[in-house]
Amino acid sequence: MLAQRIVLVAACVVVAGWANLAAAAPDHAPTYFDPAHEAPAESLRSAELRPPPPASDVYGHLGGDHFDHAQVQQQRLAHLRRRQAVQGPQDSSSNPHDKLQMLGFIGSAYNLPLNVSSNPAQRVFVQLDTGSSDLWIVSAGCQSQQCRSGEVLKFDEGRSLSYRPLNLSLVEGQSVNVSSSRGDVGGSSSSSSRGQDGQLYDGTGGRRIAYAKRQAAASASRQVPFRIAYDDGTAASGLIASENFTISDLGVTDQLFALVNRTNVTLTEQGISGVMGFGFPRGSVIARSLAAFDDQLGPAKDSPLAFSLLQGSDLSYPLFGISLARDGGRITFGAVDPRVLPQPADRAQIEWHDVVPFPSGNTALPASSSYNFDEQALGAYVSWTLRLTDAGAAGQSAQLKPTFPAVGADPLALLDTGTSSIVGPPAGVEAIFRHITNARHVGGGRFVVPCDTRDRMHFSFGGRNITLLPDDYIIGPASSQPQLCFAWPAAVEPGTDGVDWVLGTPFLRAVYSVYSIGLNGKEPPKIGLYPLRQPADATDPATIFAPEPEESVSAFLREHATTVASVLPNSLVSVPVATSATYAFVNASATASIGVAPTSAGGPSTYSPLLTAQSGISGVPAISSKSTPLPIPSNPATTGDANGALPAPAGLAALLATVAAAASFASLLL
Repeated sequence: MLAQRIVLVAACVVVAGWANLAAAAPDHAPTYFDPAHEAPAESLRSAELRPPPPASDVYGHLGGDHFDHAQVQQQRLAHLRRRQAVQGPQDSSSNPHDKLQMLGFIGSAYNLPLNVSSNPAQRVFVQLDTGSSDLWIVSAGCQSQQCRSGEVLKFDEGRSLSYRPLNLSLVEGQSVNVSSSRGDVGGSSSSSSRGQDGQLYDGTGGRRIAYAKRQAAASASRQVPFRIAYDDGTAASGLIASENFTISDLGVTDQLFALVNRTNVTLTEQGISGVMGFGFPRGSVIARSLAAFDDQLGPAKDSPLAFSLLQGSDLSYPLFGISLARDGGRITFGAVDPRVLPQPADRAQIEWHDVVPFPSGNTALPASSSYNFDEQALGAYVSWTLRLTDAGAAGQSAQLKPTFPAVGADPLALLDTGTSSIVGPPAGVEAIFRHITNARHVGGGRFVVPCDTRDRMHFSFGGRNITLLPDDYIIGPASSQPQLCFAWPAAVEPGTDGVDWVLGTPFLRAVYSVYSIGLNGKEPPKIGLYPLRQPADATDPATIFAPEPEESVSAFLREHATTVASVLPNSLVSVPVATSATYAFVNASATASIGVAPTSAGGPSTYSPLLTAQSGISGVPAISSKSTPLPIPSNPATTGDANGALPAPAGLAALLATVAAAASFASLLL
């Protein structure tokens, strides 16, 4: 997750239970974009990361059923019924490989079931995170306090026939560490983070700028340590290994992941055993660290698990779609959700936007530096980031500007399912709240609005405006002044990679989002957005920005909002000014143009390009409306009746055992 950690830190604001929610201010780039990390170091080092806020009572209202604006929903349903009556069901996909999976929601994390290993397969739950790229799972051997609860499902590698620790042959004095660490383990928040560059050392304290390949002489086979950490002190560490995985009945063999044996991430509160990142290979700790060791990986896949699934499962198209509500959600693989988009005419209303590629190379470093070949090995794309062309409230634009002009005229925004917040730079956030009557800053980058406000917020990416209702962006009333409610977005210090905005689940619940990884040599990665808070084909500002009815706002406050224990200041508090920082790519040697097709990280080139226009594409495949969603299994975090990983269905275990046996037999022939 890329969201900055948020905290009320101003002396004039005292919020009980919010001590861990303060604005982190990363002062340099992620490790894999920061030339400083080419310098000699005595231990593994990385940049300060930006996880989402930890679980807290302030997010309690997110756990209830989603409140739908009755008028909009009735209009939409009536519109859909009229279309269905005229057109009848029109499923564009009967591909049995396309899947629809229910999502769980516990604490502040959306989770999905993941079956690991074979003989038998073991089930765990992982957090769904579009803001990171790696998969890590806790081991049965984990003895950290957070692992001791019987409510945390742990993977027992000793029961698996397909588990393989990764071993690399290294020259004498050389070591490899897959690491994204900073600081000591401490703190209590849970979440993942943007993947960071691994570090390779030559034994003298200096980082090697030319990765050594396997050599027959003076070499040793060593396991590969893994560590990932967050700026609030939470961390996870263990070893890199390969294993067979199945998610939503889609299987991948020999997938590299991190088996964690030490962590302080609050697993029980989130109902998870780890995190599954859905980001790009270049954002992966594992993929970046092992890019120079591809000759030793054999059949092991170092791409993120999500990409391995999309590239090798014979899906209708290499995409996934996400629909989120406050009590759970749904994810599809290969096609879109028929419940959200039942007809071709509905699917034609999806608005498609090119994902933003990141610059690469560093002219200040030797040509042999890893920073000068990572884009060639892993591609130009890092995260699910778009150009945010506009944002505002009450139909008024905030006139956003990017922190670093080098990124272009528009700021960049990350869509992050692993973050339960919306954050942006101080100037932009203040400009949004300026258009909500009587909104004010109360310290620490946090704003309050009148609880009875009827104003909508909006965000745009170069096309239609995506609107948020007050019940999307309001957190809850302040206990000391219950007529005022805390609200998103929060103002935070922007990172130096150019990503100014992080749009987490408060935004993503207001839109259906579809993520295409692109086609190698043919089509760039894209994100498709379908608004859920206004008719998708609405163009009249009076409809898009119509104030929310009073009765809807009152019902939300009465049934879903959570009071935040707080003492608000009695005087105006100025908004902090972002400190000046150096753009991480100031010395970049190349900047890929937006719209560039991937060379190897996308879907197979055997697909024909489909997403060739911004909208009007009715041929987007959809899951059959007759399909039954794969259910979310019982989670011990809510039932408290398990210890260790749950066995997967017998049929699936048998299938994975067959795959493992075939792989083992094949290895004997080599």
